Amino acid sequence: MANLLDIASGIFFYEFDADTNEVNLSSISGWLRANIGELNNLIYSDLSGDADFNQEQQNIFKHLYLCQYYKKKSRNAIKNIASSSSSAVLSVSDEDSSVSFVNSNEVSKTFRQLSKDHIDELNKLVHAYNMYQAKPVQTVAKSNLNDILFLTGTGYYTAGYQG
Repeated sequence: MANLLDIASGIFFYEFDADTNEVNLSSISGWLRANIGELNNLIYSDLSGDADFNQEQQNIFKHLYLCQYYKKKSRNAIKNIASSSSSAVLSVSDEDSSVSFVNSNEVSKTFRQLSKDHIDELNKLVHAYNMYQAKPVQTVAKSNLNDILFLTGTGYYTAGYQG
């Protein structure tokens, strides 16, 4: 079992190799705390910031963070394309005088694809979690063969006796 800080630390150290130029631990943990409701909506739970998360919940939350992170990186790359009039030089050759520039559009597409990959993985994890964590909403015990269940207008069954 892990808390939000443990999940944030795992993301920071294992996904970003503790690179503070890329992201910092407090921004990850702040995002996780602010978006715990989204996790609850996905997995039909009522977790809070003080909760202990099991392994499946941790993985779902990690992929939720990463898909949002890469989606934001993609948007920022597009903003840089729109706001910058010049592109960064990637390479320069002297023989035939060729110059290569960074294609910001391709960078944005790469981040977008990373986001989509995490969304796909997130959907698989959420489906598996919800399927295996499912509990019956209602159970009905029949005490007699003459008991018959009637569907009411609310969607619930009531037991009626025919004798």
